[in-house]
Amino acid sequence: MNSRTDKIPAGRILVVDDQENLCWVLARVLSERGHVVRTAQTVAEALRVASAFDCQVAIVDYRLPDGSGTDLIERLRACAPRARLILMTSYGSPALREQAQGLALHAFFDKPFVNALMVDSVEAALLAWEGA
Repeated sequence: MNSRTDKIPAGRILVVDDQENLCWVLARVLSERGHVVRTAQTVAEALRVASAFDCQVAIVDYRLPDGSGTDLIERLRACAPRARLILMTSYGSPALREQAQGLALHAFFDKPFVNALMVDSVEAALLAWEGA
């Protein structure tokens, strides 16, 4: 393990995306780093998971089959106010970036993204959560 990895606390991470393969990849990459990961593919499922899983970081897709990721983020903020929130999208636009800035997100990613950058962002969010 390198010194940066030694300083990262194991975290509880929720990944929400309607693409099952993306959930699987992120869950695997993050689990290999020692994090506990839960996944969901809809807003309703994410809210069920979040009610039983005190996530520290949530990675949320913008477009979900039963609602928007931005609405889900607001709802997650209500049930997990300390959680650090990351929005990702395949439909990036200047308007969405502006909306995302208003949400006080930890990070915003356009798809496709480099997994290592997402991991770095999640682990920075965990450090911020620990320090809050």
